[in-house]
Amino acid sequence: MNRLDKLLYLDAVNEIKALKHFYFKACDNHDINSIRACFTKDVEINFEAFGEFKTIDSMLELYREKSINDGQIEFHFGKNPVITISGDKANGQWALSYTLLDITKLLLIKINGFYLDTYYCINGTWKIHSSIFKRSSSLMQKLS
Repeated sequence: MNRLDKLLYLDAVNEIKALKHFYFKACDNHDINSIRACFTKDVEINFEAFGEFKTIDSMLELYREKSINDGQIEFHFGKNPVITISGDKANGQWALSYTLLDITKLLLIKINGFYLDTYYCINGTWKIHSSIFKRSSSLMQKLS
């Protein structure tokens, strides 16, 4: 790989990292439009117990119903990305530490796991096409 190819590869990796961080922030902020903007029109999403989806709108409908209310505060901490790129397609693996604080139910939920993602570069912009989440551990604690 020559220097220009290396620079283009590293630039694409950084764009994908920025996309995934933008997605995590949009989830934390319950920003439906920003979440939608992260994905291709046709998607393959499998978030285990949360569900499997073929359209981003079907995922966002359930997300709006289950996750968006004044009593829930979410924190998505994505880390340790491993990204490989081949042309206009990329694969990524991310570790996730997730915390949900539900102040109305006095409940704390912590989930750790990893994402397996596929990204497509469409008109010069990277988008998430598929995202699979695999849980490795979870904790649910009632608060007093």
